[in-house]
Amino acid sequence: MKKILIPILAIFISFLIIIYRGSFSMLPVAFIVLSLLIFFTILAKILTLNKSRAAEEITKRTISWWWMVAIFIIAVTTHRLIIFCFLGFLCFLTLREYFSLMPVCNDAPTAKKPVLKNLPQFVCYFSILLSVCLAYIKWYGLYIVFVPVYVFLAVPIIFVLQNRTAGTIRSLGFIYVGLMFFVFNLGHSFFMINLGIPVLVYCFLFTELRDVLAYWAGKTLELFYRKFPQSFILRILNSKIAESINPKKTWGAGLIAAGLIGGLSLLFVPVMPEFPEGKLTYFFAAILGLSIGLFGLMGDLVFSMIKRDIGIKDTGSILPGHGGIIDRVNSLVFTIPIVFHLIVWKYF
Repeated sequence: MKKILIPILAIFISFLIIIYRGSFSMLPVAFIVLSLLIFFTILAKILTLNKSRAAEEITKRTISWWWMVAIFIIAVTTHRLIIFCFLGFLCFLTLREYFSLMPVCNDAPTAKKPVLKNLPQFVCYFSILLSVCLAYIKWYGLYIVFVPVYVFLAVPIIFVLQNRTAGTIRSLGFIYVGLMFFVFNLGHSFFMINLGIPVLVYCFLFTELRDVLAYWAGKTLELFYRKFPQSFILRILNSKIAESINPKKTWGAGLIAAGLIGGLSLLFVPVMPEFPEGKLTYFFAAILGLSIGLFGLMGDLVFSMIKRDIGIKDTGSILPGHGGIIDRVNSLVFTIPIVFHLIVWKYF
């Protein structure tokens, strides 16, 4: 209990801020998130008392969730500038973690100017700051092309100035993947703030909830399949999506989670802001939810593929029970730009 005392206090303060500002539509969402945290805290305690093998992992994951939710909810309820800084720092941490796994700037044997050795990394980091600034002043035209055009072209020019020859394609590939995933895709969260804080909360909440639902759906289907191994339907549902990448991911769990997210998205419609072309409809909310379910699944698998390729289980250890920061935001890298552009296409 002592480990989650500060997050509990932070969440309580956030509730007071929400009430003070009169943002009562967000209170049900906050209560649902809080209820889930309390449920898993109690579950972890019960498992610990019963000396379950899963007790330690669930306890670590739950404590980490308390801290992550507290930081996020404080950011979105205080000031607009705070949430921009929070998301910018999140992109920086994920990109830094990614670069720590990849030898992007250590394979330039022909470079004659060592002072420029880490310049590609610095340019990528600096592009996060400029993207935040462009989103903050709502300069959409430049924001949307800044990374995929200008930064994309700047990196190989830096390689030329470094006088590189060997390993350039490999290094460019490493840098471009990190740049597009963690600056451009995840960076869409910057401009998503301008659509409305509830949109950002919606995307983060249901993307993370999809992971939880897929996990428990997979466990449930596996349990039923063991009891009824002759069932054709259960055999189909338990078929692996990409066994070499992640043998635990099945089509049944992924589709069930996507369907549940599509249905739960309907509950968020009254919370969504008024867009220039009207309010979010229930039908379109279901489409957004299904998109989160499907693309969140693919995001999870894509990063599992990357981790398999470089021979690691987790991208880090900063989040006990979860691994690294990338392990926690991998689905968001895919769902944030999809949700953002679907809403912009339909309502702007």
